[in-house]
Amino acid sequence: MRSSRGERTIAAADFFQGPFTTALAADEVLTEIRIPSRSGQRAGGAYLKLERKVGDFATVGVAVQVELDDGHMARAGIGLTSVGPHNLKANAAEQALLGKEPTDQVIAEAAQLAAEAAQPKDDVRGSAAYKKDVVRVFVQRGLRTAIERAKEVRA
Repeated sequence: MRSSRGERTIAAADFFQGPFTTALAADEVLTEIRIPSRSGQRAGGAYLKLERKVGDFATVGVAVQVELDDGHMARAGIGLTSVGPHNLKANAAEQALLGKEPTDQVIAEAAQLAAEAAQPKDDVRGSAAYKKDVVRVFVQRGLRTAIERAKEVRA
């Protein structure tokens, strides 16, 4: 971030504070985004969004990024949107994947943990229980897609 007062760096986890709210001060401009490169790992990602119509705000959004090392989960990131007061990381689900072979059971367990991390509210787009189940299904689909994409990457 840059302003007349100088520059500062904010971690992404601290930058996003809620819907349409960031840690950016009124006089600051975002000038750079740094994304670490993971060389040598097979990586893949996926984003799934449930929306009423194309371009609408998400009823549920799930982003998944994985890195494989020798067929095992070396790294996993699972982000959830529209199912809480702010964007969420499914930390327990991520941890449950680390070091494991991505079997159907491991994926299902991680998806359940991600659903438990969600904090949706009932509204006109669906009940909280429905949205949690969509999170579970989307995390499973997202993980499978991300893993397949990681396997396709030429190391």
